[in-house]
Amino acid sequence: MRETKIIATYGPSVASVDMVRKLCEAGVNVFRINCSHGAADDFFKAVETIREGISQARYPVAILFDISGPKLRLSRFSGELPINKGDTITLTTGKTDISKNTISVNHPAIIASVKKGERVFIDDGNYMFDVVSTSAEEVKLIAQNHGTLLPGKGINLPDSDIKINTITEKDRQDIKSAVKAKADYIALSFVRSGDDIIEARKLIKQDGGDQRIIAKLEKQEAIDKLEEIMLLADGVMVARGDLGVECPPEELPRLQKKITSLANRHHKPVIVATQMLESMRFSPRATRAEINDVASAVMDFVDAVMLSAETASGEYPIESVKTMAKVIKATEKALPMPEIKLESHLIRSRMPFAIADAVNHTKEHETGNIIFAFTTSGYTAELISNLRSSRPVMALTHDRRVMNRLALYRSVYSVEIPHPSSFEDMVATVQNVNRQFQLAKPDDTIIITGGAPFGQNVPTNFMMFVQVEKT
Repeated sequence: MRETKIIATYGPSVASVDMVRKLCEAGVNVFRINCSHGAADDFFKAVETIREGISQARYPVAILFDISGPKLRLSRFSGELPINKGDTITLTTGKTDISKNTISVNHPAIIASVKKGERVFIDDGNYMFDVVSTSAEEVKLIAQNHGTLLPGKGINLPDSDIKINTITEKDRQDIKSAVKAKADYIALSFVRSGDDIIEARKLIKQDGGDQRIIAKLEKQEAIDKLEEIMLLADGVMVARGDLGVECPPEELPRLQKKITSLANRHHKPVIVATQMLESMRFSPRATRAEINDVASAVMDFVDAVMLSAETASGEYPIESVKTMAKVIKATEKALPMPEIKLESHLIRSRMPFAIADAVNHTKEHETGNIIFAFTTSGYTAELISNLRSSRPVMALTHDRRVMNRLALYRSVYSVEIPHPSSFEDMVATVQNVNRQFQLAKPDDTIIITGGAPFGQNVPTNFMMFVQVEKT
């Protein structure tokens, strides 16, 4: 069983029940719905297709709504604008006039936010400009390289204090859709501070939801306020596309490791995303660099790695997932037991944390092949995962929502069971689950954790060793 989970983005290439089913068989644990493309009816149809496709999956599969956030772009003008280094172009809130090197933008905040001396990046950072003058309606830029500007391309303002709300009106409607569709996670784009997380959580609660929030780290402001965001979000995504434009690209590996380490300290899941197997959009084989990129993320003990266009619109979506799963398995075989510095962790509940720590340390004595964690909220399974368990964690719970949420967490796989009424009942349940899913072998030692007395909502407070029965 893989430890690192795989997220696949839903899109035209996989928009059928059969394709969703095949993606699950290939190894997908979470489906991402990209709200940048479509409206409520499109999302509901996607959820319906996904739910039917995952209905026969061996373990629960989660659904994540990725809220698009504000999009700063050039207008969708006719034609194209060739530029050379040193050329002056004008961005304006008015009309586009290609003959005068003037292009309108889709949001007045772009013009209002930049100052002389700041940088403007266009088309994922492919074209770089310096701001030489500003006014209420336009900004003049000097090109730092040559190329061709095309309509609708994205704009990044890495040096600017962008005067725009993180959550747009479309985002509010998409959050409503996510709640109505009973999605498990909501990924929030354009996050710049903890206030953005607070606002999103209020909206989710107002709509009657309890979805967990994944903060997409793609802005320099988010890196500057990383501790604050990490405290308030339920998890984070290293969104390397925009982050690699906002920050120097050579800083990305260091930032990825920093974010992963901090997420671990805060007991939060971390996702690595963007161009992990980009070439497989058009090729059945990944490049060596892409293989190493996936392996590097696995070695950092992230919870999940994500495929975007590779599955949403690529020509080889199934092959992309299979490739990622193979790389993960091969890499995890050679992973050493990580050194965990407990004093660095923000411990919120000492008894469950102590049990989780004890469970993970049994590996040092080669005791216990699989961990069976009885859980009501999923918290103990999350803790064991966070301490980088190198063995499968079977989360046993009666709550389907908890099961789905745990699909994102490293090493954790969930099974639905009724509440045990005694230790004997609990052990019998574990033996039945073990036989049903063909996990540990007869005479193997397994570990069970849970909370007693049974039938009460108590935190995890015991760990026991049990020998697997012979069939």
